[in-house]
Amino acid sequence: MELKQGEFLFTSESVNEGHPDKLADAVSDAVLDACVSQDPNSMVACETATKTGMVMIFGEISTRAEVNYEQIIRDTIKKIGYDAPEKGLDYKTCKVIVGVEAQSPDIAQGVHIGKSVEDIGAGDQGIMFGYATDETEELMPLSHVLATQLGLRLTEVRKKGILNWVRPDGKTQVTVVYRNENGRMVPQRVHTIVISIQHDDGVSN
Repeated sequence: MELKQGEFLFTSESVNEGHPDKLADAVSDAVLDACVSQDPNSMVACETATKTGMVMIFGEISTRAEVNYEQIIRDTIKKIGYDAPEKGLDYKTCKVIVGVEAQSPDIAQGVHIGKSVEDIGAGDQGIMFGYATDETEELMPLSHVLATQLGLRLTEVRKKGILNWVRPDGKTQVTVVYRNENGRMVPQRVHTIVISIQHDDGVSN
């Protein structure tokens, strides 16, 4: 279907919790939660890298909390659903590498040491996404909302056993046709949906 005058395509992608990017985020988040739950003043800059059969965390963490990093990593992998070698990762047997050290004194001095609460710096950690819009209740682009909802449903059917051949890794992509109406970008229709999901070897089209 050809686009009409003033129309354009906008695509959003969402990855499931078992995707390496999301797995890495979940591990880093779990480490942060463990630290601040015991020591609210923890300074945590934790990065995570993962590949088949391995998860590694590295970075700078200054905390009074007593944290078993390896156990946190394995528990997070288990929660996501990687529990067998054929899935590419098994929380019981995968290699876990912890490369964490205390925060650099230079960074600490520049960000928070000797400063009042109002003057504490933000460090170098940040998360951001484009813009807010009134086209959905979530105030996010329609393509983003639909892609995220599809990914959530894939996770639900896997964890509830509705589709027992689905594995943790997956990706959804939704393209929406928008039209420029006097400077306002208005969604018109869904143009394309792509779903890619990790699955058991015996599954075919």
